[in-house]
Amino acid sequence: MKFVSRWLLLAVVVCAALVAPLAAQEAADPEVITLIPHTDEGYGIETVIPEGWTEAGNGIYMRSASPTDTTVLAQQAAPMNAESLLSALLPQLALTEAPESVGSYSGVLEWTLYQVDVSVGAINVSVDLALAEAEGTTYIVLLQTAPEEYEALHATVFLPTLDTLTPIAADESDETLPYLVEEVTFDNDDVTLAGTLTLPPTDGPHPVVVLVSGSGPQDRDESLGGGIAIKPFRLLADGLTRAGVAVLRYDDRGVGESTGNFSAALVQDFASDAEAAISYLLTREDIDPDQIGLLGHSEGGLVAAMLGASSEDLDFIVSLAGPGVNGRDVLLLQNELLLRAEGATQEQIDAQVGFVEALMEVLDDPEAIEELTYEFALEQAALLSEEERASVGDVEQYARAAAQQTAQQYSAGWFSSFINYDPSPDWAQTTIPVLAIFGGKDVQVDAEQNGPAIEAALEEAGNENYEVVVLPDANHLFQQAETGGLSEYGTLPAEFTPELLPTLIEWLESVVTIAE
Repeated sequence: MKFVSRWLLLAVVVCAALVAPLAAQEAADPEVITLIPHTDEGYGIETVIPEGWTEAGNGIYMRSASPTDTTVLAQQAAPMNAESLLSALLPQLALTEAPESVGSYSGVLEWTLYQVDVSVGAINVSVDLALAEAEGTTYIVLLQTAPEEYEALHATVFLPTLDTLTPIAADESDETLPYLVEEVTFDNDDVTLAGTLTLPPTDGPHPVVVLVSGSGPQDRDESLGGGIAIKPFRLLADGLTRAGVAVLRYDDRGVGESTGNFSAALVQDFASDAEAAISYLLTREDIDPDQIGLLGHSEGGLVAAMLGASSEDLDFIVSLAGPGVNGRDVLLLQNELLLRAEGATQEQIDAQVGFVEALMEVLDDPEAIEELTYEFALEQAALLSEEERASVGDVEQYARAAAQQTAQQYSAGWFSSFINYDPSPDWAQTTIPVLAIFGGKDVQVDAEQNGPAIEAALEEAGNENYEVVVLPDANHLFQQAETGGLSEYGTLPAEFTPELLPTLIEWLESVVTIAE
């Protein structure tokens, strides 16, 4: 969960490209471009990148041939269908409706091609965009450059990338899994949710945990992209099932193999999907109907609170980095902690927090959001050095483009549903067993802010079986961390801090009966 963008993967692609200097640039000689093999574990792709281009993170490579060079190559993957991905990219491409495809291209994948000329005031760039779907994932290649270089770089960089980009095959271990794996689907009105149910090899019926993901479009493994290799839900499913607890994890609506429209969903819709998962489990003879639990990570912790107060079929809850206070308070502190972890000055932190506070007061007014963002962008530009301002190009045009994008993003229904929901009253009605685990270095859902709030609410409920645990060195993804900052996520091993699974399994063994 983060304020910067709900789209953990997508917003960085074109946004990072378009905020680069959109000014006239020196042309590079395409004949000297050498493409070299590259593996991106975070996005699960093998591809090529131009030798000598600068890696900016999140699958983005910048040519940087001159201080005003706008040429950028982006290669990413998102666990959603191509139509939803393209729709999410429209405001970043300065479009209000999807462009017509200019054709298709056959490489390792089958690509649908788009070409967009983006104009911001007197500034123009040409954008090549290709999307390909494979096994519930959409792969994206984007090349942005000045119009005069478009044809040359289209031939020497863009098309060779499409020829080469290959999804990395799933790790096929020689080890035979000591449990059963079943692909399942279940319905919630007109939405069909697809997932994986892992079952212990012992005789059932089994206790079970439903996994509910954090914010942003997540697949059943909670794949995060952006160079982040850890897949939290895959690790949880494996660890818990080996310990004798069945696990159901599923693709968010509109993601992977699930139907529906993710971008139109509210927090309450995700709670309804989790309730549908519980209803499905009640139909299975191999699941114990009196031992059904829910594990919510981050925003999934809000779903846990909602169902803890309302569901008669839920028997226990695990909240991993789940909020205990309203979304407004979470996001204000989150912005402060995120910036501090990345080395921002107090002046920068105060300015950002003040902007977020003002933004929350006008969420029902897109025009006010746009104007507020425009003024803030101009204020921030005034603080830049002369060299930094030159790199931005036309400051007013940049500020207006940023304002329009922000207005579209934060006037959406989900954002209002998130900041206006206070989980405390629901936690205060939750009497089933609860385990709340926080990371001591989590800068997205702060342990000191949210842990005591959940504890106080559960005490108010008269809950006699709850535990609040803080793992001192864990970040928001429960990796062993140094700073907890977002930029650190992709540098850490794709594994949990050693304390997480033992803490979780020991508690589960105290609240459910696990067959030997």
